[in-house]
Amino acid sequence: MSRSRSMYIWKLEPVLAAEGGVNKLVEKARRAKLSAIWVKVADGASPYRNVTGAMAATMTNLVNKAHDSNLQVWGWQVPHCPTTQAAQAEATAFRNLAQQFDLDGMIMDAEGGAEFFHGGLNEARAYGTAMRQAANALSKPLGMSSNDIPQNITGWLPRFTEIAQHADFNFPQTYYGSSPSVASRIDRAVTGNAHLTIPFAPVGAGYVGDGGGCASAQACAERATIFIQLCKDRDYQSYSFWHWAGAPMALWEVLNTTPA
Repeated sequence: MSRSRSMYIWKLEPVLAAEGGVNKLVEKARRAKLSAIWVKVADGASPYRNVTGAMAATMTNLVNKAHDSNLQVWGWQVPHCPTTQAAQAEATAFRNLAQQFDLDGMIMDAEGGAEFFHGGLNEARAYGTAMRQAANALSKPLGMSSNDIPQNITGWLPRFTEIAQHADFNFPQTYYGSSPSVASRIDRAVTGNAHLTIPFAPVGAGYVGDGGGCASAQACAERATIFIQLCKDRDYQSYSFWHWAGAPMALWEVLNTTPA
């Protein structure tokens, strides 16, 4: 199996405007040797604006054009799950969107912290179980994308582990921009996720700014080069970058010239 490289898309409409439409976005993704783009489709039980109103037809067009170019489109959801009933409703909403838009995979962007996952262990179990059932019913791969060192967030580790055990892939958010080195951050993530048995497929810092982003466009490109080589050296079967709109041109140049 060849190594795959993906890119998150948070807000689709401005990305399309910047790139010049669906066809141009797909062409850029293929030039960058991406295997997939990962688009936000839901926040809790609510479909996200990338797939509502007029954007629904645009999303359908994007998926069709992407598939024509051998590019996958995965969707991701930020779950909140304040109750077990809400957890099940959020999973159902995600399942319906994955089916409606013929998505190639589903990602649970379940993160610790007050603005993200609200529920406890029971809610985590309800969400993870319902998402596993949804993925099985649709025959789609299921990923978990969360804080790369879950032990750093008070009370998050048990809930993280409960959700992650239902996933096929682990996409830890290794935002190494302000770390001493790329390897140091990846190593800490490996340690923090050592209790999971699913494939480790890190998310790189493909942006400039706070919250683990890189100090400059050049630093983003240099660290991406190191990150890609590290993923190859460690034989990770896939890796990705957060996120399209924040990626400087220097990063795209690295992707355009570096095999996955």
